[in-house]
Amino acid sequence: MKTKVIGIFTSLALLSSTAPTLADTYAGVPRTFLFNPSLDVCFKDTSQYKKDGPYVIGFSNAGLGDSWRVVMLHSMEKAAFEHKDQIKQLLITDAGHDDAKQVSDIQDLISRGVDLLVVSANTEQAVDPAVSRAMERGIPVVMVDRRVSSDNFVTFVTASDAMMGRLFAQWIVEKLHGKGNIVILGGQAGSSPNELRVKAAMQVLNQYPDIKILDTVYSDWSPVKGKQVMQAVISKYGKDINAVLSTHGLQTPGSIEAFLEAGFKPGEIPPHTTSDVNGPLQMALKYKVPMLEVGYPPAMGGTAIDVALKVLAGAQVPCTYEINAQIATTDGDETPSIRPDLHIKDMVLPNSPSDMLVTGGMGPDYNPTTFKIDYPQ
Repeated sequence: MKTKVIGIFTSLALLSSTAPTLADTYAGVPRTFLFNPSLDVCFKDTSQYKKDGPYVIGFSNAGLGDSWRVVMLHSMEKAAFEHKDQIKQLLITDAGHDDAKQVSDIQDLISRGVDLLVVSANTEQAVDPAVSRAMERGIPVVMVDRRVSSDNFVTFVTASDAMMGRLFAQWIVEKLHGKGNIVILGGQAGSSPNELRVKAAMQVLNQYPDIKILDTVYSDWSPVKGKQVMQAVISKYGKDINAVLSTHGLQTPGSIEAFLEAGFKPGEIPPHTTSDVNGPLQMALKYKVPMLEVGYPPAMGGTAIDVALKVLAGAQVPCTYEINAQIATTDGDETPSIRPDLHIKDMVLPNSPSDMLVTGGMGPDYNPTTFKIDYPQ
């Protein structure tokens, strides 16, 4: 049952301690709470799910198609290890970004007697019925990163996609002084992070009649496909493109490469938005690309395990459990509305791999290629 209460809930983002000047990053209460004009915050009563442990928790993952999702999974395994006194098993499935496979995975986890399901949905609509069936059977569902279209789950652990979309759009509007042509470089069509960020961005962009959307293209969160689709867009519009609103950093390097190969010189590439990934930050500095970075930390996977245990303990949890995200810009690219926590030059890892996540949250010794932990399975 949903209840309306007044309160503060915090879940601090864990930033990679390998990044420079960590002391300058934002580590306060989530700004989405502080800036929320409403006095009511939605919480869920989970007393009906309270039971004694140790628990069997199932995780239905959309897939492991990029570095962000690998770190999210590792953060979940790490949290299960840290709570192995409460968790008997963490059962993990990988749908390979296939809707039908994920629906089957969820049914399989239900048949294996899980006490709670954590789900990161491949797409909002297709996975929704499977999540609803789990809830109807009395199995609580915690969504993480990607939600389903209905509200038939207990809580959604995320960073604010709406905040990201609005920040991206407002920054671009102000960089262009309210007039110009934008390309939206999306991730995976139909995935909730992409759809929510674009919807929120359009709430801003629609207020400015002199801002035109030239095209919306999709990258499937891939720099390779991002480059391919942007090559086609650049060949059509060329220097009429004044900014690229990229819904995450995974595809941003491909866009910048496409501009370079089209003959754009350093300082000529239009402003780009990004998130989490080291490569776009390196390229922004090297090629003088104005850039806004808004983090979307994959450590939310570990937070989802923490929240799952709260649900099984019968504690109230927020309907949306948001973690923090830092904001960074290239030097001189602050705008009246967008003031960074730090500058990109202070968070980039110049000698590290381009696909490293600067907001990973796994600590200074973490290496995704060698990570292994004895979590309960």
